[in-house]
Amino acid sequence: MKRFDKPILVTRPYLPDLEEVKKGCDEIWENQWLTNNGPMLKKFQKALSEYLCVPETNMALFNNGTLALELGYYAMGLSGGDVITTPFTFVATSHALKRIGATPIFADIDPETLCLDPAKAEKLITPRTKAIVPVHVYGNACDVDGFERLGEKYGVKIIYDAAHAFGVKPLVVCGDMSMYSFHPTKLFHSCEGGLLVFKDETVQEKLFELRNFAIRSEMECVDVGSNAKMNELQALMGLECLKKIDCLLDYRQKIYMAYKEVFDGCDSVKLIDKSCNKAYVPVLLKDFVARERVYTELQEKCNVFSRRYFYPLLTDFAPYVYGQRCCPIAEDLASRVLALPTYYGLPIEDVKSIAENVLEIVG
Repeated sequence: MKRFDKPILVTRPYLPDLEEVKKGCDEIWENQWLTNNGPMLKKFQKALSEYLCVPETNMALFNNGTLALELGYYAMGLSGGDVITTPFTFVATSHALKRIGATPIFADIDPETLCLDPAKAEKLITPRTKAIVPVHVYGNACDVDGFERLGEKYGVKIIYDAAHAFGVKPLVVCGDMSMYSFHPTKLFHSCEGGLLVFKDETVQEKLFELRNFAIRSEMECVDVGSNAKMNELQALMGLECLKKIDCLLDYRQKIYMAYKEVFDGCDSVKLIDKSCNKAYVPVLLKDFVARERVYTELQEKCNVFSRRYFYPLLTDFAPYVYGQRCCPIAEDLASRVLALPTYYGLPIEDVKSIAENVLEIVG
């Protein structure tokens, strides 16, 4: 079993060329404009529009993904209603609902994609249901056609948490709105940041107000907004990372294929292969005991830090315990899933060694 001299973390952020970042800083310093819809943010928005093939009128940038979700939910009118979502996700998906006065209702997941199952979600729709929030978990595409049918049939909003799905262009304009996270743990980042993409361009004006305290003019504050503006330094980081996005995506594919080569034919380690951008490398172990052993021994014996992602389920956390025991598939998979290291620059030979270590641990 190979032990690495330096710790290998589950992820590391890509850092662009420092000299190019310095040039961008010179521009920011010359402008003397640090936040509030500055010229660097406008450049970033234009570049994203071109890359994603989405009009600038149908997007809005924020200082992080959580506030993007919160204000997006609010702008779509979800306050005071029930919203069906998945327990197999990061807490931000439901926290943002609770903070605007909506109630998350948890439905079970598809065992193949680990995303919210439209059939399970449909059974929970009531007159109180205002929206469904599926999550493209690990960059795995949700059944967007299935959710589109539910939206049309029941007149509910479909809002995707696409935090993991940047670079998957077919998913960009799905449902009524999608949120992308630009956190540094993601394959694409802007230090911190979030992006909302939406079909109805009239939503943009509302979002622009909400991200700036809902101040419409010097004499008007029209709602209870927040301070959720992306600043110029974040926009600069995003611009520089976007220049490298194709390389970042290609390298994740190479890492995934290296893991796949080692794990192929192994019954005790199942590589989840539904991801469109290979943003993560999750594997399923035989049971909870096997997962815990691999997690612990990778760290203690190999100096490799994996992550039990997503475990515990949201319904195991205090704000959401009312949903316990309602999603048996999610409960089972959360007890067996493990995300292995993947990031730009992780040597492919190290990837193969990590995979071989996993096989040795599971016997």
